[in-house]
Amino acid sequence: MPHTIIHNSEADVIEIKIQGDLTLSVVKEIVSEAIHVAKEQNCFLILNDMSEATIKLSTFEIYDVPKIMSDMVASSGLNMYKLKRAFVAAKDLKDYKFFETVTVNRAQRAKFFFDIDEARKWLSGK
Repeated sequence: MPHTIIHNSEADVIEIKIQGDLTLSVVKEIVSEAIHVAKEQNCFLILNDMSEATIKLSTFEIYDVPKIMSDMVASSGLNMYKLKRAFVAAKDLKDYKFFETVTVNRAQRAKFFFDIDEARKWLSGK
């Protein structure tokens, strides 16, 4: 599944673009790469554009993703609570609200958007 992860130095945001099928193994791969970029760039704002992704995760896997991410971040030596993540989804994406609720319940800063500009504003605090 194609994805790209870059550090936008102008906005100081890690930008992740996902296209195609999003499975749990792909999520883990993306999280691992994003952690590496976050540490390397000392950047903790993450824009995750999933508007072209097809979610292939069960409800249980969606429930488990925030814990998996938290465990991976902690084992890397980063502080999970420093991260602020904005997710941009296609309007027909199911389960986005469930994922957002589970993530927030785990005391992680994350929010879903349907508009990438709104996501950028939220990340920057503007």
